[in-house]
Amino acid sequence: MTSAAVLDRDGAAAPVPEVEDRGAPTRPARVALACVALLAVYGVLSLAIDPRATLGSDSSGKLATLEVMSTRGRSSVDIGYWAAADDPSAALHPLYYTGHVGEGFVQATTLPQLLVMSPLYDAGGARAALLVPMIGGVLAALAARALARRLGTSDGWEAFWAIGLATPVTLYALDVWEHALGLGLMAWGVVLLYDVGASRAGWRSAFAGGALLGLAATMRTEALVALFVAASAACVVTLVRCGVRAAILRGIALSAGALVPLAANELLERALIGSALRTGRAAGTAAQLGGDMQQRLQEALTALTGLNRFVDPTDWILGAVIVANASTGAWLLGKRRAPVAGGACLAAAGILVALLFADGLGFVPGLLSASPLAAAGIVLAWSDRRHRVVAAAAVAMVVITWVTQYAGGMRPQWGGRYILLPGLLLATIAVVVLTRRPRALLAVVALSGLVTAGGLAWYAERSHTIVDGMEALVAREDDAVISVEAHLLREGGSFYTPARHWLTATDGAALDRAFAIVRKAGDREVAVLARAGTQLPDRFEGFERRSSTPFELRPGEPLSVVEYRATGAHGT
Repeated sequence: MTSAAVLDRDGAAAPVPEVEDRGAPTRPARVALACVALLAVYGVLSLAIDPRATLGSDSSGKLATLEVMSTRGRSSVDIGYWAAADDPSAALHPLYYTGHVGEGFVQATTLPQLLVMSPLYDAGGARAALLVPMIGGVLAALAARALARRLGTSDGWEAFWAIGLATPVTLYALDVWEHALGLGLMAWGVVLLYDVGASRAGWRSAFAGGALLGLAATMRTEALVALFVAASAACVVTLVRCGVRAAILRGIALSAGALVPLAANELLERALIGSALRTGRAAGTAAQLGGDMQQRLQEALTALTGLNRFVDPTDWILGAVIVANASTGAWLLGKRRAPVAGGACLAAAGILVALLFADGLGFVPGLLSASPLAAAGIVLAWSDRRHRVVAAAAVAMVVITWVTQYAGGMRPQWGGRYILLPGLLLATIAVVVLTRRPRALLAVVALSGLVTAGGLAWYAERSHTIVDGMEALVAREDDAVISVEAHLLREGGSFYTPARHWLTATDGAALDRAFAIVRKAGDREVAVLARAGTQLPDRFEGFERRSSTPFELRPGEPLSVVEYRATGAHGT
């Protein structure tokens, strides 16, 4: 760092920033070609899945909303409810977590991506709607490349392809969830605020970075954590390097940028559904702050090294063994300390991963266990000042997210979905460091790609199993279907229509009430979905049990369809 002073972009005296080589300018045509190529790869990968099913029931609920929007009008996210008169609070709505908002029934948790997807869904169904998350994946990969150039690589293409194809970004780019698009926006927001902190940009970049993070927060609540951490870091560094005036100006610009999309989204939500969805979810998250810290610690370990294969804490420990081998191998190869030992560690991690997937496909909920590149980034980040700053920000985001995130349900997800941005930042650092050791980079990317390939195989199996199960369920032509498992019918959201007499009843009292509703509706043949072995009564008022047949909706979870028939003359 030189002591010479210059006028910064806000007009304040500032020290000349340390020069960071971002390589020669890249031709726009090359960038565009790379983006199209990555989109094409995503398109080919998506052919392996059935887009009518998703990574989880949360995103399947979005398919239900898109389907209803397609028939009722693009501006309406009211999915309707056939039993609204008898269950106005939607306690038994077939799609779990549906809320009675204003005059309608809402499954959606955010509007922007759904409104963008809706015309694509109208044109080509769920497969066409995947273009939006695919673009989100490309944006995330481009942001990783931009950050890599700022952290010391010549052109950053290694980061572009590694992040785009060998991290959790790949799976979320093939799902209608908002994670991929939200991640792309967050990552670019961090890149712009990095420039602000490095004094390469002023209030305009601060405004744009805040706007991108604010826009991401309209889709993903954890973007507020990224906004807080990145904004704090940019303003503090600006204060130290450029003085109070520049820090205040950039802070005001950043805050204004974030408020614009947040305010616009709230106005949009109130105009379309009469309530503020994202504000309510953020308030709900804040209300849980500090609650049940033991559960939060357990879920933090699941989101870090979980494998979702064994009983805790065995699951965390075995995941930690894989992560330790991956990070140790990357460190040894990256530092040229012991290449043979480093290769052996990576090989051991790869063998363990292969054995796990050979034993059965499934969720890998841990960020580091799903992204060995991120695990490598943790141990490789500390020898360079620029890397340390980004890594420290990533760690801060992880800790704050763990303390504030929704408690419950961390296992059925891929790669710690609330902490995808810290994972991207750490993985990018790993690529930057290992670029100087091409063989080491190839080995770590191959390991991360192996885990990602296992995830893609699991996603393909899951999607086809769900679609086959829902098609079989619909083909039964029962008068009504009642699920005693919370998320089963929501898994088949793309098969939902408001007219189908479906209900979800998760306990005995709710089940009695559900049978009373279908009896009042005149339904005579009722199918009850339950886990295999669940003890159900032989009779409900007006119905008696007739048969039970095996059923599968999610891979590895045997279910039963228990048929009940009316005993009286109701409905005739």
